[in-house]
Amino acid sequence: MYFEDLYGCLKHDCPWQYPFNSQMERYIEEKKAAKGAIRTPKKYLEFSNPFVIRDTTIYTTPAQLVYETAFDDCAVSMRNLSAVLPTLVKNASEMMAINGAVDHLINNALTNLRNEGARIKKIAEDNGIEIGRLNYTNTKQVEAKLTCNKAGQYLQIISELDGLLCLVHSAWFAGFIDDDAKASLERQWRRKMIGVAAEIKNITNRAFRAAGKLAETDGASPSEVDNTSLLNEEEPIAKQKTAKATKAAKALPAEDEALTVTESVS
Repeated sequence: MYFEDLYGCLKHDCPWQYPFNSQMERYIEEKKAAKGAIRTPKKYLEFSNPFVIRDTTIYTTPAQLVYETAFDDCAVSMRNLSAVLPTLVKNASEMMAINGAVDHLINNALTNLRNEGARIKKIAEDNGIEIGRLNYTNTKQVEAKLTCNKAGQYLQIISELDGLLCLVHSAWFAGFIDDDAKASLERQWRRKMIGVAAEIKNITNRAFRAAGKLAETDGASPSEVDNTSLLNEEEPIAKQKTAKATKAAKALPAEDEALTVTESVS
């Protein structure tokens, strides 16, 4: 400030001192430039993450609702499990336990969907009922953004659910199941598949909380942060979802009841 005040006095009182004025101007400009360089905020490089777009057609409304409600959040959780969590959890056995719990949910959901579809086909075939392919008024073309392999597995669950519900609708058109059974099956399977995504998100959140506690504890052993509790907590939830699926399955007539139901409708 002293030099700037002195320069101001000299500039107004002594206009003939042009060499001194030009030097002071350069000095002040360099000083301002240096201050501006210090205050410039740092720029952080954003990660460039890979992804693929998979075009998928979804025919039934319940499957469309599952996609709109659960897919994006589930895909984020899947990517965090696949790409982010391994950088925090260094214990290989803990990562295997977490991935095993998620794989169990996905495989169990796909198995249940396929078994139910096979059961409907078998009962219809045994009773001489032809189940044909239906047309739909508002099919949905989606461009699913897959950021990891596991996200594609949940998209496969939605596609399998869509196929199962197409079978349910075809059986309903053939008079094989009644209106209440159709609505019950749609509701129960939609809730179950959304529940799979919610449980995957819960596993992800618990794993990250456990990893954070481990990082905050100096010298803590992996056993002090119980990641294996993920598997222990998953069992009762799986039983509850199995019970709901059983109720939905009961809405469909058994093999010895199918013929009677068909005759009563006709």
